[in-house]
Amino acid sequence: MSVKKTAAIAICKASYRAMRLLGRTARALPGMLAMKVDGDIIHELSAGHKTIVITGTNGKTTTTHMVQQAIINAYGSAAYDPSSTNLAQGIATTLCLDSSLSGKRKSDWAVIESDEGATKILLPATLPQVLVVTNLYRDQVDRYPTWTTARDYIIEAIKTVPDTVLVLDADCQVTASIADTVPNKVVWFGMECDAYDEGVADYDEQVDCIKCGQPLEFAHRTFAHLGDFSCPACGYTHHTADIAAVGIGAKQEKSCEITMRVHGREITLPVNIRAGYDVYNAVAAFAGLTTLGVSAEQAADALGHFTHAAHRFEIFDIDGTEARLLLMKNTAGCNQLLNMLVSEEHPPRNLVCLLGNEIMDGISTEWIQGVHWEKLITPESKAIVGGPCYQDMRDRLMAAGMDEQRMRIQTDYTGLVSDIAAMDEPVTVIANCSTIEALRLELVKKYEPLDYWAE
Repeated sequence: MSVKKTAAIAICKASYRAMRLLGRTARALPGMLAMKVDGDIIHELSAGHKTIVITGTNGKTTTTHMVQQAIINAYGSAAYDPSSTNLAQGIATTLCLDSSLSGKRKSDWAVIESDEGATKILLPATLPQVLVVTNLYRDQVDRYPTWTTARDYIIEAIKTVPDTVLVLDADCQVTASIADTVPNKVVWFGMECDAYDEGVADYDEQVDCIKCGQPLEFAHRTFAHLGDFSCPACGYTHHTADIAAVGIGAKQEKSCEITMRVHGREITLPVNIRAGYDVYNAVAAFAGLTTLGVSAEQAADALGHFTHAAHRFEIFDIDGTEARLLLMKNTAGCNQLLNMLVSEEHPPRNLVCLLGNEIMDGISTEWIQGVHWEKLITPESKAIVGGPCYQDMRDRLMAAGMDEQRMRIQTDYTGLVSDIAAMDEPVTVIANCSTIEALRLELVKKYEPLDYWAE
């Protein structure tokens, strides 16, 4: 046991405790300090873990949360960050907290969510048994300016871990193309049924082949750019999924049943998610878990008792007003969020829309222009806009048909909590990363989040 490693763990634990006493989330700084003391701390503490890493543009947090719940249910514990930090310093914090000062790990398993760009550091450091890649989409254009920027980071990382089994989304042509450049074994997952009821899903008008630039054709589409694709010009085509959702039934407000084809046989399992885009996450989690060696029964049980991570369907009771928090990150993900909302029996009328442009959000807010806010806005809609980029949010909602007289601005989070409490109907908050975190920090000072899935 090296002195540097012991010192790194001790500094991480001490700074974590101090920050928690101050009410801070304490996920990034403790790990950053540990890495300054011992630059190899992630690799050293990962040694011997059974590790699964999940990355991608949309769905990685929910998929990671599903996987960790299954691992903990089946094996008792896992090194995992419940706050969904997905950069190296946050992972260092997680691993230090899961270790004794001597470096002995408390858990045999590690479940790691990774930012796409951070895979270049995290994959060679953790040497995972399994890497799950969800979809890859245009996201944070200042960091990932093209369709393939994030993919190329991931490919670079995978080349350092040739023994890692890849679990790839067959329906995403960008994700699928990873397999063309690396020798790793691949397990494919996908969706061969409609994610939404007819008339709700939306598609990119034209998707060009990333191989030759010509328009793709689709035998079946789920949403955005995802589906059973083929290129008539160069022959690039969809892989048949090893594990796929082939039917969605028993649709309820908070649950549904997914029929999956799993390596040639069909199984039907109840899942504690609503029908829609989260079905992809459930299939990805199931594929990752079973590839890692978790039994199909254990994976299915975890999905049946799944609870969402923070910011995703969290509900707060604010002095009698129900407020649910929904995270938006990019055009494709936000469109699916709106698809879900308009498909509800009672689509929301009271909205709070918060927009920021910190590093975690992506500096550009141009992506909100492609979101189909028109689907959600009605003459009865009322909205509060806030966050540092409230003007961009206000202008986009106005363009979508929002009545200016029914919309107001609130940039102070304490004032926003009071405004929400004064509303007479349930409130739906749609916010990006920095703004939803700022609002949530204000909420938890006084209010406890409700269990969204509690009956």
